[in-house]
Amino acid sequence: MAISNVAKAKSAHVNMMTDTILNNMEPQGLRIIMRSLLAAHPEITGTLEAETTRYIHDAALPAIAARTSAANGSSPSLGQLQNDLRTVRCMLGCGLVLQSLSLLATLVSQACNLALQSTADDSSDLDRMLAATDGDVVQTMTAIEKTLFTAAGSRKLTEEERASIMQLYQALLDALSKCKASEKEYPFERAVIVTASLLNEQMPVFEPSKALLLQNSDRKQAKETFVLNGRTLPRIFSGLWQLSSPAWGSAPTSKIIAQFSSHVASGFTAFDMADHYGDAEILVGKFLSSYPSRSAIFAATKYCVFHPMKITREAVQNNITERCRRLQVEQIDLLQFHWQFYNDPGYLDAIRFITQDKRVAALGLCNFDTEHMEKTLQQGVKIHSNQVQFSLIDSRPTVRMGKVCETHDVKLLTYGTLCGGFLSEKWLDQPEPSLYDEAVTPSQRKYYGVIRAWGDWTLFQELLRTLKSIATKHSVDVSNVATRWVLDFPYVGAVIVGARMGISEHTNENLASFGWRLDEEDQAAIDSVLGKSRRLEMFEAMGDCGGEYR
Repeated sequence: MAISNVAKAKSAHVNMMTDTILNNMEPQGLRIIMRSLLAAHPEITGTLEAETTRYIHDAALPAIAARTSAANGSSPSLGQLQNDLRTVRCMLGCGLVLQSLSLLATLVSQACNLALQSTADDSSDLDRMLAATDGDVVQTMTAIEKTLFTAAGSRKLTEEERASIMQLYQALLDALSKCKASEKEYPFERAVIVTASLLNEQMPVFEPSKALLLQNSDRKQAKETFVLNGRTLPRIFSGLWQLSSPAWGSAPTSKIIAQFSSHVASGFTAFDMADHYGDAEILVGKFLSSYPSRSAIFAATKYCVFHPMKITREAVQNNITERCRRLQVEQIDLLQFHWQFYNDPGYLDAIRFITQDKRVAALGLCNFDTEHMEKTLQQGVKIHSNQVQFSLIDSRPTVRMGKVCETHDVKLLTYGTLCGGFLSEKWLDQPEPSLYDEAVTPSQRKYYGVIRAWGDWTLFQELLRTLKSIATKHSVDVSNVATRWVLDFPYVGAVIVGARMGISEHTNENLASFGWRLDEEDQAAIDSVLGKSRRLEMFEAMGDCGGEYR
């Protein structure tokens, strides 16, 4: 015990001059420094999490309890609720997922009460906070679901886990009853549905959005299409991976569903998601169940195996059952399979079981390299697609993958084509970003590393200037040229463009990628820049497609 106390005393000591930095550094600067420290010394991550956990238990939670006790039943302020939500997020970051549920349940109740008392004048900040809470519940349920993975597939909730989740679920249901009684819009629709799904409870039924009453005659046909398993599809898919985390912003269900409808009206009828993209499948399922013409929508999801497991027919069937349940469909349009461990040939059994399940209309792969895609094809399996990273910066599919795709009629569905937004006019003539700046998104941190592997920032700026010149010539944007470059490869079926549903809208910009092609002069100008890069060395350094994840 003495050793433990000595260790605590030692860890509590901070040099006085260092403490001056901590006391005076602005919060944003302190966060940038912390990110830099963790990147340079990843071994201290565990210490950060342990000390944060101790602070939460010793200071943050007691402070919230004391405030609640002294309030005598009065509602907390919006600022206090925002601070409580930050505490919940810190708990999630430390792995205190189940422990956060009690605070999250209280937060839902208090936020609902505040919303019922609010007026139109103070609704803007409150609406953002309610949407953030809604999104955070989704992320919390996703985190709990990940803990259920086992070598045999997945396990059931323990009684303790179920009781903790049920406490939150009851708070969500109570808030729903209050909103109905007051005829106010319910702000936690995503949260209550995903929580009910995890508990295997009957999902509450909500009236479909008026946006779904769109007539089929209002839906435009895509200007460019390709055929996959007999389905004619747009050559741009709407990617929903940003629904996996509130880091990209959160929006109420009504706005998200309305934007689904807007995408479909513009001809973008194909959506890409995964079993681990938060509540993306559930939201698409809600849209599918209400849209007048279900057959017009193409829902591509994924079955991802990130952990070692023993493949059985039952485990595969259970996963397909869950995908169908969340999507509210009897047959999945496209199920894309990801397998993390190539040293385990169990992926061949999994793929065989998937193809034998009539609930899967078409089988695709996700992040498979050429070697293992070929091994799958050699089993006589029809592979319709492979989803891989492909852009002007990362052109690895052109080395080996493309030829095999053309031989076997496999279409690539590409992501990262805009490098997290770097391949846009916004970054033209801009200084090299600080990797740990708050304005840099998680995806940009990833793709900035890809850019550095490809070349330096000076060469990247030369590429942007070249793309800008081509864009001006064709009356489009830089991002359209970057998209067009990928679309012009014959083995590319579609480019997946990330959509921040309910947050921002880019359908008009995306439409400008269609209806034209790069001419020889354009290609020569681009090739001149690419020839100065390390794009061929990237194949050796990163490996074939998907190698960056293994």
